[in-house]
Amino acid sequence: MKENVLWAHRARMAGITLPQVCFGTEHINRAMPEFGGAILAQAAKLHGVNFWDTDNAYGSITQVAAGLKMVRRDEVVICSKTYGRTPKEAEFDLERALAELGTDYIDIFLLHEVKAGTLPELMPALDVLLKAKERGKIRAVGLSTHCAGVVSAAADVPEIEIVCAPLNRQGSRIEEGTIDSMLVALDKAHNQRGKGVYVIKTLGAGDLVHDVRGSLNWVLDHHHCIDVYNIGVASLGELRENLGYVNAYFDRLERGRDHA
Repeated sequence: MKENVLWAHRARMAGITLPQVCFGTEHINRAMPEFGGAILAQAAKLHGVNFWDTDNAYGSITQVAAGLKMVRRDEVVICSKTYGRTPKEAEFDLERALAELGTDYIDIFLLHEVKAGTLPELMPALDVLLKAKERGKIRAVGLSTHCAGVVSAAADVPEIEIVCAPLNRQGSRIEEGTIDSMLVALDKAHNQRGKGVYVIKTLGAGDLVHDVRGSLNWVLDHHHCIDVYNIGVASLGELRENLGYVNAYFDRLERGRDHA
């Protein structure tokens, strides 16, 4: 950690080293590409937040592409996704993301918003992503879902390396299941099956911004089954504030272990 600099603690998912805090780029989709790209580049250079989460539907591909031009490609971890439900759709979304980002590979590529009970029918689309991984176009494959049952089912699929799901103290944006069942599913994926886990909607997509510190502390208390936190920010100021909360939490945890 750089002296006197707010620097993200590191984590690992699917063999990829990345920060504990992910920069969700949906909130910078209205910025001019160069301005949004500069925010991302500075987040990486100044604070080590070099994990950028995007998607064609977020409207932030141009900002991420601009940011990639301001850093070395191997200095950042990019996650993108596909809503594709067929092999053809998944391949189209992957190739489109590669072209629009101007990169030869995407670090993490996810089947996006997998609905309850639909994972079996998505296996052919997953197979397309696995073949792309073999060709070096993807480094790690996974899925995102708002359903506890899908997280649990994904944990039993060896080829799925990463799962992404919402988690916050009021259960906002969990479409199937409860907070408790989501936590059970995440624990299964992370601690029993060794999947990488990163959580989204930690502030309930804005529902919990009246108590950012308390809401983040609630999620951080479940760190035993989480690798990375996608908090969602629109500026470096917001990023620094949230990163400060996360770092302070884990610093306290480390001090407690040292004195145990």
